[in-house]
Amino acid sequence: MWRDYLVFALAALPTTLGAKEGQSAKEACSQLNDKHSDITYGSLHQKYINANTEYYTSSAWLGPACVFEPTTTAQLSDAVQILKNLSTPFAIRGGGHMPIADAANVNSSGVLISSFGLNQLKLSEDQSTVNVGPGNRWTNIYDYLEPYGLTVVGGRLGHVGVPGYILGGGVSFFSNEYGWASANVASFTCVLANGKIIKATPDNEYSDLFWALRGGSSSFALVTNFELKTIKAPGVMIGQASYGSDSDVATKFIDAVHSFTMSAHKDPKAAAIPLAEYIPLLGKPSYNAMLFYNGKNETPAALSSFLEPNMKPSSNSFKYRSMSKWSEELDPAMGLLKGNKQRFYVLNIHAANKKAISIVHDTFMAVAKKSLPNGVLVAALAFPAVTEKYITASRVNGGDPQSLDLDGAPYIWVEESITSLATVKDEDVDAFYGKVNGEIKKNLDAEGIEMAKFIYLNDANPSQSIFDTFHPDNVQRLKKIRAKYDPSRVFTDLMPGGFKV
Repeated sequence: MWRDYLVFALAALPTTLGAKEGQSAKEACSQLNDKHSDITYGSLHQKYINANTEYYTSSAWLGPACVFEPTTTAQLSDAVQILKNLSTPFAIRGGGHMPIADAANVNSSGVLISSFGLNQLKLSEDQSTVNVGPGNRWTNIYDYLEPYGLTVVGGRLGHVGVPGYILGGGVSFFSNEYGWASANVASFTCVLANGKIIKATPDNEYSDLFWALRGGSSSFALVTNFELKTIKAPGVMIGQASYGSDSDVATKFIDAVHSFTMSAHKDPKAAAIPLAEYIPLLGKPSYNAMLFYNGKNETPAALSSFLEPNMKPSSNSFKYRSMSKWSEELDPAMGLLKGNKQRFYVLNIHAANKKAISIVHDTFMAVAKKSLPNGVLVAALAFPAVTEKYITASRVNGGDPQSLDLDGAPYIWVEESITSLATVKDEDVDAFYGKVNGEIKKNLDAEGIEMAKFIYLNDANPSQSIFDTFHPDNVQRLKKIRAKYDPSRVFTDLMPGGFKV
């Protein structure tokens, strides 16, 4: 039956597909099926459909030649060797959250490896670490750890997947206290490009690979197990505060963003995601914030900028609960996005200059009002803080490829996001991003304000040159590590999705 599905899929190949590419994908699917028929799926199988369409953006529904869904590291090793030997393009997917079409999928010229079957969860005997498979989303981990009163430094939204998030660094509500999510990894179990299975730790023979995987993206190995450090947190204060869209809210909102970011180092248990949204249907911006505190404190001083009397929420769900309960509350809304498109862009500004925050906000909203493509549902700006403690906490175990500059902190990584109907073209959204960010830069330049250099990989637009914003020495180190572990560039050239060093 599988071969019938395969024939169906291959019959649908575009006429522009090169014969060599098509033949390579067909042969790879055939060999995978011969060796692992129970986990190789053609286009009519439900697991193929799920793997091809469970993405944050419908731009990523690309239709691979087949889907391979391993349940063991050894099976993934088999697949890597087959794909390498046949020079078959492929992609590997975790949660599918990065809204770039080919970041975690491939069209009919290649094979999609789905990590859904690698969904192990196992707490260590002393409960200090938990082994996590790349097929999990953060909500699975939060649910698993809740009975133990534990959690991990993980996604702010439970719907987000594990592997891409960590390999890009990973921003968490806990990051001002514990640093990047990748700073809280004890080990990576990996499949190398030659099929070899290894375990990388900060102090074993693969310590260089361990360093590269802490934010260098996907050019080095395929990770089949993340050993994550746990933290004691039976509950946290977390929720959303909404402030409406009255004319005076914007000024208070910008004041709150600046005040919180400049004082957040005083209490690293606090975090916030202030969000300004322009909704074309309403014709004006509205404001809200996700508020977080690691502890049972209903009125933490660190978050006072976003609470009364400084700002008066029209609604506020900030209360004590587990990360599991938070995900349970928020994740159903993510399902409403399925079938729509998402697109990101990220800026980095020095938080000390409040005028920079105002310029970014005011320029974005003004251009959005006039120039958003038809079909855009929401255009949003998030203003998360990156504090000095965030940076120092991330320097454990040899540091990471990002090596954030402490002297420029605190930062605000402005996360621009656009949600649109599926009919909106990505290039039209990118044209808007080009226009609005050109205007932002022009207005900042006019005031003599320089943006910070580093760009966070997981929120970036395809047009942004991520590794140009890393320290040059780190980029060279990453390239040497890639040459050492993947000299034939399997995970760069055959698996081209995402950002490559």
